[in-house]
Amino acid sequence: MNENNNKDWVKVANVGELPDERVKTVFAGKRQVCLTHHKGKIGAIENKCPHQGGPLGEGQIENGWVICPWHAYEYHPQTGKPPEGFDDSVQSYAVEEREDGIYINTDEAKRGPTVSNQMVNVMTDWGVDTVFGMVGHSNLGFADAMHQAEKEGKLKYYGIRHEGAAAFAASGYAKLTGKPAACFSIAGPGATNMITGMWDAHVDNVPLLALAGQVNTQVMGPGTFQEVDLNAAFDSVTRWQQTVLGAKNASDLMALAIKHTEVEHGPTALILPDEVQQLSAVDPFPETPRKGRVAATEIAPPRDEINKAIALINKSKRPCIIAGKGAVGFENEVLAFAETVEAPIVTTFKAKGLIPDDHPLVCGVLGRSGIPVASIMMGTADLLITFGASFSVHTGVADIFQPFQWLGKE
Repeated sequence: MNENNNKDWVKVANVGELPDERVKTVFAGKRQVCLTHHKGKIGAIENKCPHQGGPLGEGQIENGWVICPWHAYEYHPQTGKPPEGFDDSVQSYAVEEREDGIYINTDEAKRGPTVSNQMVNVMTDWGVDTVFGMVGHSNLGFADAMHQAEKEGKLKYYGIRHEGAAAFAASGYAKLTGKPAACFSIAGPGATNMITGMWDAHVDNVPLLALAGQVNTQVMGPGTFQEVDLNAAFDSVTRWQQTVLGAKNASDLMALAIKHTEVEHGPTALILPDEVQQLSAVDPFPETPRKGRVAATEIAPPRDEINKAIALINKSKRPCIIAGKGAVGFENEVLAFAETVEAPIVTTFKAKGLIPDDHPLVCGVLGRSGIPVASIMMGTADLLITFGASFSVHTGVADIFQPFQWLGKE
C-alpha cells in the first residue's frame, strides 16, 4: 500500500470479527458500508439498495449473493454487481486486511457534490440560513448536505421532536425577523405534520420554506409505504410548490421557492424524492444570483393622496394611530411619526409588541384580545391613521366604531 494514501483508509472492523458467509453494516467515515465475508474473502459494497433503500448490511448471503432484506434483490459480495442480465449495481470499495484490522479506502467512498448540496448552496446564498426539522429515512441526502453547510458556518439547524413544531418555529421566526426559515421533514406523515404550522404562516402572510422528503420516484403512485400525494396535501397551504426530479433544474427550483415565499408572503414547498437527493450535482453549480431575480417592493402613494392625508392630520385634534402586522419592519418610522403628531398608538393582535409597551404613546392591543384603553383611544379619536391593518372582525373596529357616526363627517 502507498503510505502517502494511508490517510484515505479507515479501520471498520477487527480481523476475524465477521464470520464467513455473513454481512454487517459498518461506517467508513460517515458513510454506511455493507461489509461481506464470502469464501474467505472480505468485500465492501454500498449499504443502500438502489431500489427502495434496503440496508444490505442487514441482509444475508445465499448462493454466493448478498440478498437485500427488503425485496430479495441480489448483489455480488465483492463487486456489488447483480446477476448477469441486470444492470443496477451498487458501488464497491477497496478493502485491506491488516494485522490490526479490516480497512476500507475512504477516498473511494467519497462522493462528489449531490443535488442536495446544489440546492443547499442556493438556499444559503439567498439568505435562508435557519432550518427547523427532523431527520429520517427519506430525507438523509438533504440532511447530509445541510450538515456540511452547517460545518461551513452557512446554516443553523435545530432538531425538533415533532414536525408540526418545526413548521410553527419557522413561521414564528419569519414573524419576528421578516426573513423566511425552513421546516424539514421526512415523507408521508412527517410531511403532513407540518401542515398546521404552514397554515399558520399562510393565514398570517409570512414567508416559510417547507422541505419534505418523499418516497423514491420509481414507487410513487401505487401507494407504497408512507407515500402521500404531497402536491395535493400542500396545495391549500402554499403559494407555490414543486417536486424536484433531477439536477438540471434543482437550483432554479430552490431559487423560485424562496422568491415566491418572499414576494407572495406565504409558504412554499419543495418535495424531495429520496433517490433524487443523492444524485450527482451539476458541475459546476448553476449560477442563480438573487440580484435581478426579485424586484424592489417599495411603493409610494400618489402625491394628491399624500396632500389629502396631511390636511386631515393638520385638522385633527385627537388623532389615533392603528398599527397592524403590515407595519412590521417599520417600527422606528411609526414611532417617529407618532411623536411628531403626538398621537397614541394602538396595535392589532398580530402586531402586539410592535412598539415597546413602556413608551408613553403606546396604548396596547385593540379588539377582542386587547384592553379597554386601546378601544377608548380609538373610539374617542376624530381621525384614525392606519398602518398595515386589515380591520378584521377580531380587531373589532367595525363594532366599536359604528356609534361614532359623526366621525364620518370629517
